[in-house]
Order: sequence, then C-alpha cells, then structure tokens
Amino acid sequence: MTALERFEQLMAIHGSDIDRWPIDEQLPARQLLSESVTAQALHNDQLALDALLDAIPVPTMTAMEKRIIRNVSAETRSSLLDKVIDWIVPRGGSLSTWAWRPALVACLPLVCGIYMADFYSFGIESTENSWQEELYLISMNDYAEFSE
Repeated sequence: MTALERFEQLMAIHGSDIDRWPIDEQLPARQLLSESVTAQALHNDQLALDALLDAIPVPTMTAMEKRIIRNVSAETRSSLLDKVIDWIVPRGGSLSTWAWRPALVACLPLVCGIYMADFYSFGIESTENSWQEELYLISMNDYAEFSE
C-alpha cells in the first residue's frame, strides 16, 4: 500500500482533522500533505465533505432518548443481587409489602432447617426396628392390663 493510498484510507476513516488521527500516522500524513498535490486535493475534498456534514442539523429525539435511557438503566439493574434486593425491599409499595417480605426471608432458614432435619438422618441409625419394637411393647402392655 502506497503512502497516498494509506493517506486516503486514514482520511476516509478519521476525517480531515489530522490531529484526530493516530499519533504514529500524523507526522507522515503532514509530510505527505506538504509534498503531494494529490494529497492536498484529497484533503480539500474531505474538508468540503466535513463542512457539509457539519451543516446538517441533528434532529432531537426526546422520546427515543428516554426509551434508550430507560432500557439502559433497566439492563444495569438486572443483576441477580439487585433482583434479590428489589424483591426483599421493593422500591415502592404499601406498608404490607415492606413488612411481609423481610419476615418471609427471615423464616427461610427455619424452613430449610426443618426440611433438612426431616430429610437427612445425620448419622442416626434407622428407626425402623425401634418403631417395630415399640409397637410390640405397646401391644404386650395392652395384654398385661387385660390379664390382671
């Protein structure tokens, strides 16, 4: 790629202001611009194009801006921790909403403990035989009362 082709490529990418170009490209571009008539013509054309583009008014889109900002703020709040915090302590609502959710969250460890105690034996041997023995002893006790 020749220096003129590179100059034209950088002009198309970064515009006519050489100060906005990458630092390592600025000095060679200024040298080429001072030496080459073709580079000066390309630079003048780009200056005219930049002036035309700057003259175009940018339309105001307040509704679109609000929608974009709302979507961006909703996306930034969507982490799991933020969802949990919003569920525990909602941003708005009535007094009952503020009261029942923290109470429910406080009861969750108790419910989990009851479930785990019921589901797991934690090293306690099976109680199947002891229940059978207990029922046998109860049934013998009933016979003893009738025979007296």
